[in-house]
Amino acid sequence: MRFMTAILWCNGEAPSNDLVRRVIVENKRVFGVDGGAEIALSMGIEVEKVLGDLDSIDINKWEERSEYLPNQGISDFGKSINYLVKLGFSEIEVIGIDGGSPEHLLGVWGVLAEIKDNVKIILHHESRTTYRIHPNYDDTEIFVERGQEFSVFALTPCNNLSLSGAKWNIENEKISLSSRGLHNQGVGKNVSIKADGIVVLII
Repeated sequence: MRFMTAILWCNGEAPSNDLVRRVIVENKRVFGVDGGAEIALSMGIEVEKVLGDLDSIDINKWEERSEYLPNQGISDFGKSINYLVKLGFSEIEVIGIDGGSPEHLLGVWGVLAEIKDNVKIILHHESRTTYRIHPNYDDTEIFVERGQEFSVFALTPCNNLSLSGAKWNIENEKISLSSRGLHNQGVGKNVSIKADGIVVLII
C-alpha cells in the first residue's frame, strides 16, 4: 500500500537541525499547527498551510495559507490530524511535539487515543520515535536492534494484545494503560504487535 504522507509541525520546543533534516524530506508536504508554522518558517522550512484556532500567529502573514479549525472539543493537534485525514493523507509524521506543561504532554497522548481513524501517526522526538498502532492494522512490524530498549503502552483498553520478536513477549493478554510494557528489549529482528485497542510503541 502506498502512503500519502504529511508532516505536521507542532508548537512545542524547536527541534534540532539534525531532527529536521531527518524528518523533512523532499516531496513531503509540511503543515503547521498554529505557532508551529512560525517555528518552521524561522528554521527555513516552507509551510503549505497553518492549521488550528490561529491564536499564536500573525494572521496577516498567513492569511492566504491558513485554515481556521474552530472545534473546541479537541486540541489544535487533534483538529489538525482530522483535517489532514479529510484531505486524504494516510500517514502523518509529527515534529515539534516535545516540551511544554505536563497537561500539554498528556494531551498529546490523549489525541493519539481519541483519533478514531486508522491513519498512521509517527511522533519524532529528539532521541525517540513513537509509532501509533491502530486495531485496524493487520499487523505492525518494526525492526529493533539487539539490546535496544523500547516500550509499548495501551492507550485504550485491549482485550487481546500480542507482541513477539522481543526479549519479553506478550501473548493474547488483556492490558490497559499501565507500566506493563515499559523497558522491553529488541533481539535484532522485527518486533510484531497486534492489538484490539490503540497502542503506542516508543523506541
